[in-house]
Amino acid sequence: MSTGALQPLPPLRTRWLGQQHEHHESLPSTNDRALAWVDARHGALVTADAQSHGRGRHGRSWHSPPGANLYASIVLRPPPVQARRPGLALAVGLGLHAALSRRVDGVGLRWPNDVVVAGRKLAGILCEARWQGEAAHVVVGFGIDVLPQPWPPELAAIATSLAQHAEHPIDRATVLVEVLEALEPCLDDFFAGGFAAVRERYEASCVSLGRPGWITDADGSRREVLPVALDADGALLVRGDHEGLVRIDAGELLPAP
Repeated sequence: MSTGALQPLPPLRTRWLGQQHEHHESLPSTNDRALAWVDARHGALVTADAQSHGRGRHGRSWHSPPGANLYASIVLRPPPVQARRPGLALAVGLGLHAALSRRVDGVGLRWPNDVVVAGRKLAGILCEARWQGEAAHVVVGFGIDVLPQPWPPELAAIATSLAQHAEHPIDRATVLVEVLEALEPCLDDFFAGGFAAVRERYEASCVSLGRPGWITDADGSRREVLPVALDADGALLVRGDHEGLVRIDAGELLPAP
């Protein structure tokens, strides 16, 4: 499998996403660089061949070996009303799903921020924001496991890569272009109508729905639930043992054993 090169990218057929691009051989974190890029335009893209301190949700480290995967962050500068809409990570996941499904079969979305195939994590998303008055500087980071690699022991049973499921050789730069071109219309829809504008498509691809799972709350407690749908703002709607439909606004959902 070819590692390819991320700079320069193949021709990119987007209107605004990725048209300003900064690539690095290595960074501590593409999100950190994107958050510090004060003169970046809406849709500016930061990529790196490796990260020394890549991170996921809840401060977890993100496995970031050189030349094997995609590490990217996008700068978004939406109007304040759009920046405050919940569900951005879900809309980003939908864009990743649309692109990666063209490469491999069986790609699904696991609420709230994972892309999976065959029950294993293929990609993850991390959204962060800083505010200066009413001006929002939003950064969307995503990591996609592309090529075969030696996984750390804690990831060996839960992670996978595109190359492990694809029929044809994988080029990282081409995959990135495909992701950006699929992601732009999803973001356009989200900023125009919020998560409600993409909810139906997300639910159709969400492997979390209709399957028992364990939700971990902010206080660390864990309970078994049955996810049944998503609310208009992206919150998870679940049923428990002795309660009706309940909203889960944030948390970590894992399949029940």
